[in-house]
Amino acid sequence: MKFVTDGMLGKLTRWLRLSGYDVVYIGNLSVPEKDQDEVLLDLARREKRVLLTRDLSLYRSARKAGIKTVPIKTGDVTSQLVEISKKLGHRIKIDPENSRCTACNGVLRSVNREAVVGLVPDSVLKSGKKFWRCSKCGKIYWEGKHWKTIIETISRYNELREQTC
Repeated sequence: MKFVTDGMLGKLTRWLRLSGYDVVYIGNLSVPEKDQDEVLLDLARREKRVLLTRDLSLYRSARKAGIKTVPIKTGDVTSQLVEISKKLGHRIKIDPENSRCTACNGVLRSVNREAVVGLVPDSVLKSGKKFWRCSKCGKIYWEGKHWKTIIETISRYNELREQTC
């Protein structure tokens, strides 16, 4: 499943990419604000992407054009993930081996420690963590201190999804 997201959904975009979804975010494209709705609709139609939006007018335009779309009504990312999961009948899972770059949407590839020498702090290198590198922009990822926040968000998502289904 592939998505395209409007400018109000940057945080959600990062979480979906972390979950392995191919997500085009309008904020990553050099598109004047006045043309963004047209570009979003065109991308969704041409690339068969689900449009995620907080803009009710854009949602209505997409529906009218026969484009699969999900209106995002909640503000926090955990609830947004549940909304998408329920609307599309698809459980969202986060697996680092299938994640995409949160910055550019590139595919992450597992790399060995030697490949990141000089690119990450020595303390991270010595920790024995696994590393991933974006095949598109070269950004390096590892299970750092932020990993606890990721696990907590996944846990909240699972709890909330169970409560609302």
